[in-house]
Amino acid sequence: MICLLKLEMPTAFDDFTEKAYHSYQNLPHAAIQNRKLLLEVMMTHGFIPYESEWWHYDYQGWRNYKLTDLSFNELSQ
Repeated sequence: MICLLKLEMPTAFDDFTEKAYHSYQNLPHAAIQNRKLLLEVMMTHGFIPYESEWWHYDYQGWRNYKLTDLSFNELSQ
């Protein structure tokens, strides 16, 4: 069984307006709470937020890892 849950977030993915900033507050309460939850979960697991994009996180120390350029097909094998 597949269950799809849609959470209200500040913007759609890849929206580059001021609404996408982590600090932007003129949003519905649910969107602010969901953004906060994502931030807390990601930071708990070592990810660092990109301030101007609520969906964009980098892993701490990412520069210590070799860049891999694989297609999705290669990754699934």
